[in-house]
Amino acid sequence: MTQLTNEKFSLNDFELRDGIYFPNDYEQLNNTQHKKRWDAIGKTYYGSQKIEKVADTSPIKQDYTLLTGTPGGTWNKFPMNKSVDSILEIGCGYGRAPLHLSKAKNLRCEKYYGIDISEPLLRRLIKVKQEYNFFTEAEFNLICNSAEILPLEDNSIDLVISNCVFMHIPDAQLRNLLADISRVLKPGGIFVFNHSFHNKSCPSHIIHNFIRRLNPFVRNPVYLKQYTSAEIDEMLATAGIKAKCPQYSVEPTQEYAILPETIKGIPVPFANAINRSLKPSDSLKETLAYGFSAYSTQLD
Repeated sequence: MTQLTNEKFSLNDFELRDGIYFPNDYEQLNNTQHKKRWDAIGKTYYGSQKIEKVADTSPIKQDYTLLTGTPGGTWNKFPMNKSVDSILEIGCGYGRAPLHLSKAKNLRCEKYYGIDISEPLLRRLIKVKQEYNFFTEAEFNLICNSAEILPLEDNSIDLVISNCVFMHIPDAQLRNLLADISRVLKPGGIFVFNHSFHNKSCPSHIIHNFIRRLNPFVRNPVYLKQYTSAEIDEMLATAGIKAKCPQYSVEPTQEYAILPETIKGIPVPFANAINRSLKPSDSLKETLAYGFSAYSTQLD
């Protein structure tokens, strides 16, 4: 990711090609390892490439859940029939979350902004939009860039959403991003960061961190960073999000883990079954939860 500066950007500083906005320094961005990694992941991300290959008669073309599954977590709490002027999605991928919210929750908007560093995923989002026609009346603005600096006006966004993205961002850059989200979010706006922070207390993460530290030459510092609910609250306050959106909750996810399910890409025997069998008491949920979500409680 690029280093944050005080300089602001707008979409006027980007080049629009084939329905996607690209930064003027896109060639430089393409040479970063972070982008190369996510471009490679994006080509086959969770089997989403199937939408580009199946026949028109395939059931997938008629039922989006056969491609995406049904997102859970905080999305289950999202109200029906909500309408907003503008939505910003951080790490939009191929559009799984907005597709679900549009189809299952009848969420409507006038403008949708989706930002992702992976060009293959953004091109697939265009395909998914064509196939399923979600947010039917919305103006779509897809941005291929690091999400650290958002090319949007101050106080311009009603709803910011993100799904399983922040845990892939280093701590300093994440704090910068949260501050820029606060900048573009309207006072009284709303946000949903579903399954966005790894839990510092989770035994699975503690074990995995110990193993990662054994080899300091190949470890990724991003995956050594987890948070408590208090630390997440502090980040939201420091970023200014708490001042703009004071009614929110930081909640443990409903996925629990005491063992890593893979180590160095090798499956850990029985870990999956053990983790899925966990049914912690209320007092242990915050300890055993794999991660945390943060979301506005005044969604309706």
